[in-house]
This record gives sequence, structure tokens and C-alpha cells, in this order.
Amino acid sequence: MKETLNHIYDEMNRLLFFPMLFYFPRRVWDLVGKEKWEDKVYDNLFDNIIILKSDGSNTLLNNEPSYHHLFIKKERLDKNTFRLLDIQTDLKEEQFKFILSKYCVQLDFCRRVSIWMVENIYQDMKDISKETFQSFELQQTFFEEHWKYIQKSFVDVPVVKKTGNEDVLIEKDLKSFKDLMSPTGLLSGAIKEQTSSSLSKPKKENKIRVTEKEATDFLLKTVFNMK
Repeated sequence: MKETLNHIYDEMNRLLFFPMLFYFPRRVWDLVGKEKWEDKVYDNLFDNIIILKSDGSNTLLNNEPSYHHLFIKKERLDKNTFRLLDIQTDLKEEQFKFILSKYCVQLDFCRRVSIWMVENIYQDMKDISKETFQSFELQQTFFEEHWKYIQKSFVDVPVVKKTGNEDVLIEKDLKSFKDLMSPTGLLSGAIKEQTSSSLSKPKKENKIRVTEKEATDFLLKTVFNMK
């Protein structure tokens, strides 16, 4: 049975994200109100390192060794490169451009968020081990090398708007963060760890009512240095 475009893209996306080290800082969410972002549900995700494992599962790293998780990362990114080269001749031109464009959007997010994590993780997690930090650096290197190769190897690669500073995230990254942290997102396993744990319930606080646009604008200005 011939593969559909959705199947091809889903498989490439899986190889892109798994394995991956990830974290999201509590300071970003606290700025706009815990209740607004269902802090009790997502509490485990803040200022904790999540490992998206190569088998598709995900869990909290819990200060365990992380380097070995990334040994397969470069190989998987190379598989995506080979896949693009293969389907370039198999698909119609517009189909290939569509797949390439969607993949590059996701790759650009992974590349820039990996830069951002390396630049900011010591600010958010001062007790991080040297080994774990080096894993984040290795991950950044893998994404950056893969990005550069894709950029130079395919003439139809989409032009990505530069932000000026590579370690400053943009508005679409914030949306991608929220997608990852949704109950059906890639970080759902770590969310389930939180909801099934015996952690004490946080005290109720007065809700801070803000609109989605107000929250996004506030984050972009105060945390990600966007005007």
C-alpha cells in the first residue's frame, strides 16, 4: 500500500522529536497567572527536564543520566534527510514542497528552542548537572547541523524569517510550546505522572483573568524580548 503524505510527515515528525530533552520555565507561566494556565495540572512540567524517549514515550528525567538518550538523535535526523531525498523524485513537485515546508517549520522550532534552552536553562534550573547541560548542547548541535544541511541541499526549502537573535523565541514558538504541553501533546506522559502522583494540592488563588492575546503579548514582551 502506497504511503500517504500524512503518514510520511508523521513518521518524519516522530524521528525529529524523539528522542529530545525539553523543559519549560515556570517564570513564563507565573507572569500571566497560574490559574489561567491550569498550573495544578501541568505543575510537573515547570522547571523539570522532560525526556522524549526514542520509543515515543516521555517522562521526567529526575536527575538521571541523559547523554545516552541522544546517541540515536543524529542517526534519526539523517534518516529524515535520506527520506526527503528519496521522496523528492517519487512525489509530485507540489507534494514534495508541501512536505518539505511543513518539516522545515517543525525543524526550525526544534533548532531555535534548543538554542533558547541552552542559553536559559542555568537561569531556570541552577542545580542542573554538567552532564545534562552537555546533553542539551549536543542536542542543539545536532539540530543546527541538520538544519544547515537541509537548507543547502534542497532548492525548494522555505525561507524562514530571521528574528535577529537566534536565542529569542517568536510568537509561533509560544503556540508550539502550548501545543506540546496540551493533554494530547508530546509531553502528555509527564502530565500523567503529575496527575497520578500524591503531591499535595496547591492552595487556591484568585484567578487572574486575561485573554489569550493579552497573555501571549505579555509573554513576548517580558520574557522573549519581542515588541
